[in-house]
Amino acid sequence: DKYNVELSTIPARCGLYVDRDGILVWGGIIWGRSYNSNSQTLTFNAQEWISYFDHRRVTQDVEFTNIDQLVIAKTLIEDAQAAPYGDIGVLYNSEGQTTSGILINRVYYNYELKSVYQAIQDLSRQGDGFDFHIDVAYDINGTPQKYFNTYYPRSGMAYSYGNPNVPMFTFPAGNMVEYEYPEDGSVVANTVYALGAGSNEGKLIATGQDTTKLIAGWALLEQTANYSDITDTTVLQELATAQALATSYPPTVLKIVVPAYVDPVYGTYEVGDDARVVITDSRFPNTLDQIYRIVGSTVQPGENGPECVTLTLAQGAGEA
Repeated sequence: DKYNVELSTIPARCGLYVDRDGILVWGGIIWGRSYNSNSQTLTFNAQEWISYFDHRRVTQDVEFTNIDQLVIAKTLIEDAQAAPYGDIGVLYNSEGQTTSGILINRVYYNYELKSVYQAIQDLSRQGDGFDFHIDVAYDINGTPQKYFNTYYPRSGMAYSYGNPNVPMFTFPAGNMVEYEYPEDGSVVANTVYALGAGSNEGKLIATGQDTTKLIAGWALLEQTANYSDITDTTVLQELATAQALATSYPPTVLKIVVPAYVDPVYGTYEVGDDARVVITDSRFPNTLDQIYRIVGSTVQPGENGPECVTLTLAQGAGEA
């Protein structure tokens, strides 16, 4: 009833799970809701469970010396959940890897009050970084559970030539209904200054640069990235180099719309998988044939028409 809906959807207090055909396909926290008097409907704004740790801080000095990066990530989550009232029931490693073989040094100071999520994301963005997310699933008792999983070197199914399991999407004669192909040059940087620990003259600074773009005629485009908790100059340089290479060309985040029931059907692919996209039209008369990585998905239930899936794809492995 209305009373239960009110109490069970309080923003920042309640969670939300999405069940599709008996399988949990999504879980997260309701961060906002809005009531519309004309339609008499409630609209919810929710983010995955990992978003909780963007609202938590590293409040004590923590030092890691020659420790595997995946162990550090797990420890940060464990420490956050060990704080009074801070345990939201996240379990660990239902899949993925527990170690990567990449040993690093890292110090987190309490006075920085660094976001737990940001601390883990910084780790993952190194040259030998990893993927991480909180997955949801029913346990043997049918109770929804959430698991912090780490994946090295990455999650999902990677493309390899001729792999029949990699989903393929084609347009216009194929399984794509429509697509959007935006290119944003405002976020491009071919030179990145990573700012590490210290202050004033003693502040660590590492410079990463994609010289191939500059030699090819691109103008110098600079930006900074703050990693004030990093005291290891090697790690700082890896972050600067990796970010410069990742941001030196206008990013393409391709959005495609596909029916849920057409091969490959929804549920046979997931966020993290590679996918092959083939488009031949007036925008790409010579055909775009590219490998992308699925980084997001939105499902429109088929209440007033066929069920559709919007996939967000980021540039991935290269030419098919």
